[in-house]
Amino acid sequence: MQQTAGPYNFEVVVIDDGSDDGTDEVLREISLRHSNILSITNVRNLGLSSARNLGLAAASGEYILFMDDDCIAYRDWVERMCDCLAARAVVAGAVDSPKSGCVMLAHNIAHFHPFMPGRKSGPVDFIAGANMGFQRGVLEGLQGFDEGRRLAGDTQLCLKARSAGYVPYLTQDAVIVHDPDYITLSGAVKSSYLHAETTILLRHEFSSLLGTPFFLKSPLLLRLLSPLIGLTVTAKVYFMNPRLLRWLWAAPIVCLLKLIWCWGAASGLRKAKEGIISNP
Repeated sequence: MQQTAGPYNFEVVVIDDGSDDGTDEVLREISLRHSNILSITNVRNLGLSSARNLGLAAASGEYILFMDDDCIAYRDWVERMCDCLAARAVVAGAVDSPKSGCVMLAHNIAHFHPFMPGRKSGPVDFIAGANMGFQRGVLEGLQGFDEGRRLAGDTQLCLKARSAGYVPYLTQDAVIVHDPDYITLSGAVKSSYLHAETTILLRHEFSSLLGTPFFLKSPLLLRLLSPLIGLTVTAKVYFMNPRLLRWLWAAPIVCLLKLIWCWGAASGLRKAKEGIISNP
């Protein structure tokens, strides 16, 4: 990771969460060449929350930054995140997208629009696990990520932090590019559906904090209103960030993904009521 911050000013902790493609060997070779890179290999996949907690335990710094393995950091990412964390306890960084590929761009707009370039820096309701940072004391005080949760552990931790009085802050100066190599239309639809199944339960758990509206509490209303919700949310996404208007051609897929989110949320509520899932 080439950064404007010197190699002696930061460390990189990479968690190989049970891969079977030789990643662990590549990481060992890299860590031997770079003294500030530490790799940890899990024999089996433990999930993202467990991997993040392992990284936290291994890290020695006072500022803990997280990014995912399908992200590329700008060269000044570490420096900018640390500058912001000197004054803020919980920080969300900006999430940019490759501009080629309609589905890729639509997927990123649908999932990361609150953090995309063009939005103003300032307090935010949520953070994105793809680009987030904490003062160490916050993570330790909240006892890290919930290891029983396979999805949306970052969202849950953010809401716990807000309940504890911390205000997440978005800095547009610290940027990563979210560039997964697996996004197809069917993959984007599946991602929206599964994400909704989990996050809708958090919207209920933290209903008083988030002011969750009544129509997000009914599976029937979510399905009936899904076209209206999809159109309204998509229009709001573009209205709140005029820079996205240059990619207005991606709006139909963004709207589809928002509609799918409603159906996934309805499924999550139904499963929770039937006791099928409680903490996925």
